[in-house]
Amino acid sequence: MAKSKIRKFSKKIHLDRILLVALVAVSFFGFLLWYIDQAQIEETSGIDITKVARPLENKVIKIESPKVNAAATSPLTIEGQAAITGGALMARLKDMKGLILGESNISVKSSKKMVPFSLDLKYKKSSTAKGTVEIFRVADKDNSETYKLSIPVVFKN
Repeated sequence: MAKSKIRKFSKKIHLDRILLVALVAVSFFGFLLWYIDQAQIEETSGIDITKVARPLENKVIKIESPKVNAAATSPLTIEGQAAITGGALMARLKDMKGLILGESNISVKSSKKMVPFSLDLKYKKSSTAKGTVEIFRVADKDNSETYKLSIPVVFKN
């Protein structure tokens, strides 16, 4: 009689262990699938805005339009202020694949104080739903892109 009780108790412990291992495995794979899904969402959304403290301004450029994740239609109006002395201010619109859809110089007066600017940027139709507006200064000496701001937008046309 005692042996049969021990066997039943032993089988119950084995069954509990199996259920516990199965629960842990299901939880792990559920978390793994969730994590992969989040990584894909982050990848397709472009820039992680939570990592950018001030995506619309730096010490040389301040963008007033477009705002983060604004609807973009051609021509895209870009407005802001800049304080540049030397070099050129540029605007570029890229899709999520990195393809440049439109690019133009921004006419801005050379000044140490913030001076307003405005540009209507025409661009090619995108094959992706989202893109990025890049505003930056091109240095005279080596044509490097400095003070770059990247603003995510959503294409509506």
